[in-house]
Amino acid sequence: MIDISNAFRPLTTHTLSATTSSGATRTSAFNAQTTQVMVTSTAACFVEFAATPTATTASTYIAANTPYVFTVLGGGKGAAIMGAGTASVYITELSR
Repeated sequence: MIDISNAFRPLTTHTLSATTSSGATRTSAFNAQTTQVMVTSTAACFVEFAATPTATTASTYIAANTPYVFTVLGGGKGAAIMGAGTASVYITELSR
């Protein structure tokens, strides 16, 4: 039997163009009922989640092309910054 208790339905995907110059490039607010997001990036980067997040190189590290799931607050936002170069960062809201 397959356990699907941890399965999520993807909702809105936010795409950030992350650079080294600003960690204040943010998503729009997540749906009020969103409690998890999946993050993937085309290059290694750093992400931050809050009501008004600003990512820094001290934020949570994300390896390239690896999906990560985070618990977030509904209505919050995500931000990303690069240590070097540029990347597309995809933050997908999830629902059960």
